[in-house]
Amino acid sequence: MAQSLAATPPAADRSTVAYGPQAHDALILARRAGRVTPAQALQQLKDWLAAPLGDADRQRVASDAIAIATGDSQFAEAAALGRQQSPARLRDYALGPLALAARRTHDTALQGDTIAVWRARQPAAREPRLHEAFWRLDSGDVAGAKAICDALSREPARQVEDRVALLELRAAVNRAEGKPLQALAAYTEAGALRPERRDLRRETDFLLADNGAASTAFDGAEAAERANPGSFSALALSTLQQKALAQRLHWAIEERDQRLGPARVVALDRVLADQDVALARLDAAALQAGVTGADADTDAWRALRVRLQSDRMLALVERGRPADAIALYDTLRAAGTDLPFYGLGAAARAFAQERRSVEAVPLYEAAVIKGGADLPMPDDIHFGLVYAYQDTGRFEEAEALLKQIENGTPALLRLTPEAGRPNGQYTDVSGMRALMQLYTDRPALAQQRFATLTQEAPLNAGYAYGAGLTERLREHPEAALARFEAQAADQPYDTSARVGHVEALLDAGWYGNARQRAESLVADAADSAEVRDMERKRRAVVGPRLDVDAEASSGGAAIASHEWRIDSRLSSGLINDEWRVIYDQTLGRGNTDIGNANWARGGIGLNWQRGPWLAEGALQHANAGPYRNSVAGRLDYRVSDAWRLSATYDGDSKELPWKARVAGIGARETAASVGYVVNESRRFDLQWQRLDFSDGNVRDGLGLGWRERWISTPRFQLETRLEADTGRGRAMDTPYFNPSRDGSVQLTARAQWLNWKSDDRQFFQAVELAGGSYHQAGFGSGPMWTLRYEHRWNLGPKLTLRYGLSISSHPYDGVRERQRGVFLNLSMPLP
Repeated sequence: MAQSLAATPPAADRSTVAYGPQAHDALILARRAGRVTPAQALQQLKDWLAAPLGDADRQRVASDAIAIATGDSQFAEAAALGRQQSPARLRDYALGPLALAARRTHDTALQGDTIAVWRARQPAAREPRLHEAFWRLDSGDVAGAKAICDALSREPARQVEDRVALLELRAAVNRAEGKPLQALAAYTEAGALRPERRDLRRETDFLLADNGAASTAFDGAEAAERANPGSFSALALSTLQQKALAQRLHWAIEERDQRLGPARVVALDRVLADQDVALARLDAAALQAGVTGADADTDAWRALRVRLQSDRMLALVERGRPADAIALYDTLRAAGTDLPFYGLGAAARAFAQERRSVEAVPLYEAAVIKGGADLPMPDDIHFGLVYAYQDTGRFEEAEALLKQIENGTPALLRLTPEAGRPNGQYTDVSGMRALMQLYTDRPALAQQRFATLTQEAPLNAGYAYGAGLTERLREHPEAALARFEAQAADQPYDTSARVGHVEALLDAGWYGNARQRAESLVADAADSAEVRDMERKRRAVVGPRLDVDAEASSGGAAIASHEWRIDSRLSSGLINDEWRVIYDQTLGRGNTDIGNANWARGGIGLNWQRGPWLAEGALQHANAGPYRNSVAGRLDYRVSDAWRLSATYDGDSKELPWKARVAGIGARETAASVGYVVNESRRFDLQWQRLDFSDGNVRDGLGLGWRERWISTPRFQLETRLEADTGRGRAMDTPYFNPSRDGSVQLTARAQWLNWKSDDRQFFQAVELAGGSYHQAGFGSGPMWTLRYEHRWNLGPKLTLRYGLSISSHPYDGVRERQRGVFLNLSMPLP
């Protein structure tokens, strides 16, 4: 009978062998002699189990099937057989293999049941107590496992195998207690006693990989596999390779941050290339292993591939390739892949860098939830989520999360060799609080906070950058430039500081220096998201652009019953970092009670800007009027952050009343202004204007203005403008409105609220209500008012669109007129 079993390889043929004790004995003997493979023997045993058997026979068949399956590393098969038969109905020799199979398949319930039966049958035996200790470790009962280990250590180990088993247990307990050195020593000692035990070498390498030596562990495993094929399974080797690549990725990121130029990304590129190789190797090994279905091995291969893909997403983001990372994420999502929290975080970062924060937010949120206790507080994922909330206008969620981060970040580290060691993350969180105040339109609070922080830590690069950025956004270009220049001396290689320096130079008008520093920064760190964003903004500032102002109104008979005008300007990109060619065009029409006028004027000229100076000159030609051929000029000078001076001349004024144009009269305009800027919330202006009409009339005007922002929050702003002006014209009979003396005082309140925000794109609504008094010589005083409703879109760097409606009431020559109007302003960079 034994010979007939051994000579029948196909499993299907053995199903014809009826069960009997002699047939069972023959099968076991054939298996021990190697005449029958484990798979053949297991299949015959399963066939017998499928047939009617007595209790004793079923117990023996099931026990042998579990023992053979476990011995052949078919742990899922062994566990399934154990669940079908139940441990209590197995023979003693099958309990150890079943406990091992249950442990390898992470079935702690089956593992516990098996050990309970085993301990009940052999209460003093050493092996079931060892298995109980491992089960307690698997169940999270480290203290219970340690108690068993200590008890076994006090008993004499009569055989080498007992000593090796105890060392394995001690290593596992130390590992669970977070004592990797003690665990490594135990594994090393066990390996010395049993050098042929390949599993001990595997455990040692995985312990190294989990404790900062993944590259060493993988290199050692590969060497061992080359020397002794079969030392490591393909899955174990691929797992160690993934851990090694993950560690190398973090090293490459640190190396990048310490280098400049192309050399900074060499290590990252190598990791990306090796990840490609690892993925190909993993897929080939999984295919060769026949990974199909939903067994434990299949799940392990799939989980490993997901970890590798997640690592690759992170590497692509760090390499400055967010679009490629998003493409990989989309592929994984389409396949229904369940990503780990750090993979979700990497995908979220990629979307945020591509200015798609609306899509980044749910990924960040999912990463936080999935990370759970494994995600430390704070982590870069938390920081990213705060900024993503802010970039999508979810300011309340951003504030709540920031408070949670602050509460979870103590000033001093809790676990340190000595007490009182500062927590580096606390400084980051403190700076983040100030930056969030700045990014949510609360610059005064941000400035106070950065003043305190820079005083406490003057060499902190993040604080210095925040202080410089605050000066920029408070409209202090010279102070911002001074701060960034000082930081350039202290931290010449800090990327954020260098980006801030370039943007401060642009604000201050030093375009040549900004270009040189930007080119140097791009050469040093082209992969940085900060640098890419800076270069995008700089191109928008120095490139060609189009500006259009259009307005139309009706109802003001003193000026025009109907009028419209479109002013447009086309500017070239910067030439030699200082010059632009400009083309201005004005088109307009006015309908009056004395006739109608059409006006068109074009002008071409040069604009020059260098630092605080701006000068402009143009030659102009109009279709009508005494000054149809004229010149225009402008000179601006920023004396300091506070004082601004400006002077303009226009040989064919745009401010000429329409009735004057109908009558063939023109005017030359001269103006000057002085501005005093306190900050972005407060400004004072003094303006003087003279119109010199061709009919001999001269009109002088003087105006004083005060603008104050009273409320500034992420969603709402309220500001006022108080304006007073007076004018005088020569007393003469003219066809146009020409009071000999007039003046007005007006207070305007403007309320603006944010309706939508997505990264650097925003939509605002605003309402302005103005009221005051107008006085005209010979006609007395009368009230005037204006109501204006506006939409404003910010659609990217230097791209804005404004439009709206207005209605106003104003007395002219004692007659009150109501005027209705529409307006549109467009300012956009050109490609």
